[in-house]
Amino acid sequence: MMDYNKLQTRVASGKFTFPVVAFVCLLLWIFTSGGWQEGVSMLACALVAYLLTELNTTFTLIRTRTTLHVSSYIFLLTLCLFLHPLHTDTFVPLLFLLAIFQLFGSYEAPQAPVHIFHCFLFIGLGSLLFPKLVCFVPLFLVGMGSFRSLSPRSFFAGIIGLSTPYWFLFGYALYTDRMEAFCRPLQEMIAFAPIRYGILDAEQLVFGGIIVLFSAVSSICYLHTSYLDKVRTRLFLLFLVSVEVWNCLLGVLQPQHFNVLMQIQILIGSIFMAHLFALSRTRFAGIFFMVTFVVLIVWTVYNVWMQLFNF
Repeated sequence: MMDYNKLQTRVASGKFTFPVVAFVCLLLWIFTSGGWQEGVSMLACALVAYLLTELNTTFTLIRTRTTLHVSSYIFLLTLCLFLHPLHTDTFVPLLFLLAIFQLFGSYEAPQAPVHIFHCFLFIGLGSLLFPKLVCFVPLFLVGMGSFRSLSPRSFFAGIIGLSTPYWFLFGYALYTDRMEAFCRPLQEMIAFAPIRYGILDAEQLVFGGIIVLFSAVSSICYLHTSYLDKVRTRLFLLFLVSVEVWNCLLGVLQPQHFNVLMQIQILIGSIFMAHLFALSRTRFAGIFFMVTFVVLIVWTVYNVWMQLFNF
C-alpha cells in the first residue's frame, strides 16, 4: 500500500479524526468570528453535523465505521467564511436534511404516508426561509417512487405536509393584517430573476468551484462502484447524486442563491467524499485524497493569513 493510501486509511478510520477536526474548526470559527450572530450559524452547523451522523448510522450510507463525512462537512463549511454570517436561510440545510431523513425512512415502510407528511412538512418550513426549496419537490416525488413509498395516500400526505406551514402563515397574516408576509414567499417561489454571475465575488467563485469539483469527482467515483452496495443503500445514494445535479443546475440558473445552494452542496458532497476515502484504496483515490488534503491546508492558511492581514 502506498504512503498516501496509509494516510488516507488513518484519516478515514481513525478515532481521533473528528475530535481533531472539530477542535481546529472551533478555533477557526472563533478566530474569524464577526459577532454573536456567527455563533448561531456555528450552532446550526453543529446540529446538521449531528443529524448527518444519525443519517449515516440509521441508513448505513457508508458501509464502514467512519466520521469522515461529518468532519468533511464541518471543515468545508468552516473554511467558507462567506457562509458564516447569519441569514434567514442559515437553517435551510438542517430542514433539508430532516426532509431527506424522513424520505429515506419511508423506504418500503408500512406507514410511509406518515414519513412523507413529515418530509414535505420540513420542505415547506424550509421554503418559508428559502422559497426556491420547492424546486426540489419533483425530485422527492421521483425518490418516493424509487423507494416504493409513492401511493395516493402518501402523495396527498405530502401535499398536506408541504402546505401546512403556509396555512399557519396565512392565519398569522390574516390576524395581523399583513397579507404581504403570506404573499412574499409565494411570489419569490415563482419568480425567476435574470442570470447574472457578476453578483458573485472571486472568493465565492473559486471556493465554490473547488467544492463542486470535489463533490463531482467523488460522486462519479461512487457511480463506478455503486454495485458493491446493497440495493437499499444504492437507491439512497443515487438519490443524493440526483440532488447534487439538481442543486448545481439550480445554482447555474439562479446564481443569486449561491450561498444557500452551496451549503446544500457541501452537505451532500461530504457524504460522497467520505464514501470514496473510507472505502476505496485505489491509486486514484489515494492521489485524490492527497490533493484534497493539500488544497484544504492551503485554504486554511489563506483564511488565517487574510484575517491577520485585515487586522
